[in-house]
Parts: sequence; C-alpha cells; structure tokens
Amino acid sequence: MPRHTFRFPDHIKKAIQKHVREACSEVSPSRFRQEPPRTAALASRIQGCPYDGPDGKVVFTATVVDDRGPGAAERWTGADLAITAEITDTDKSIEKAILIQAKASMPGAPSEIDRLVEQILKMKEFTRSPKILDLQPHTEGGIPAVLSGTTLAQGGKPLRIPLDKYFTWRVLTTLDGDTRPSFVDAVQTSDLNQLKVVASIEVTGDDRHVGEDIAQDYPPWTQIRS
Repeated sequence: MPRHTFRFPDHIKKAIQKHVREACSEVSPSRFRQEPPRTAALASRIQGCPYDGPDGKVVFTATVVDDRGPGAAERWTGADLAITAEITDTDKSIEKAILIQAKASMPGAPSEIDRLVEQILKMKEFTRSPKILDLQPHTEGGIPAVLSGTTLAQGGKPLRIPLDKYFTWRVLTTLDGDTRPSFVDAVQTSDLNQLKVVASIEVTGDDRHVGEDIAQDYPPWTQIRS
C-alpha cells in the first residue's frame, strides 16, 4: 500500500509543534484532574489551523466520543477521541483520521491493562492502527504522549512520543492515520454511528483497510527526524 509522502519546510513543523505545546500548556492536570474533562479540554485546544501559507495548509479537527447514556460510542468503539488532519502542500492534499483512547495515567494493575487492551481491540475493529494518549506528563512542564495501541495489545512496550513531536513525525508526514473517506466522515460526529456501516462494508479478510497506511508502530527514536 503506497504511503502519501509530504515534505514540509522546518517553519511549518515548528508552527505545528508550537500550536500543540500551547494547547497542552492550557490544560493543567491540577485543573482538569479526571480523564473525560481533560480529554475534552485538550481536544478543543488542539483543533485549529496551525499553518496556512504559501507552502501548504494544515488543519486539525477533534471529535470527543460520547461516553454517557445507553449505547454510548465509547463503550462499543473503545475510543475517547478522534483526530482528523487535513494536510495540503503545494500540489496535493489528504485527510486522515485516528482513533484514540486517552488515559489520565497509564494503567499498572493487570486488570487495568486488560481493560485497556480490550478497548484497543474494539478500536481495531474499525481502524487498523489505534493510538493511546497518555495525558499525564512524565516530567515537569512536559506534555502528553502518544503510544501505539497495536504494540501494547500485542504485549510489547510501545515508544512514548511527545504529542507535539507525534504530529510532525507521524501525522504531518502522513505515516499514521486512516485515509478512507468513509472512515474520516464517520468520525466527525460524537456518536460515531456511521462507523458501524463502515466496518460492515470495508473490513477485508486480511484486516487491511482500504486507503490506510500499513505502518503500525513507531520507528526507533534514532530514525525519527523533526
């Protein structure tokens, strides 16, 4: 499956990282202690247009998944959040979306890990490479990190990629994300009801979703360039 390669100048990468860092700095763990409000607050600040100029345009849209009431989407999809990226350079454009399970802190107890794996497997029913967002910074003044749900579900130890770096290393380059237009459209509403239709029509026998990048896991740190 071919990847959609975008190469952007450093000033665009810096603009995106600045946008994400500023969004994270506005969501203090002491003021948003619990996972749902912190997820919603961060999502509302990340969405926007960090760059629009002669070298392209980048727009992020966030969808916070319904987690209350009968049949709430979080229960059957395993996701708390979807991030959509519309990425355009001087001659091409693409939209991608990612399903994410957010955690106020990564689980340690076996029962908590089992619960997270269950959520990951639910997300994988709808998209090949779901992600985990660890909302708890590991250093003072740090920011949340993204981890591979696939690696974790397989019993591995996924790399932690700071959220600002993740957007430039994995999203801006379009290595991560589901490109199926039907999937992208389906994650634009909090009820995610259209995902059921997408899953019933487009999941193939070998679990390769049309239009989604094959790359699942993060490369070694030494191979990542900002």
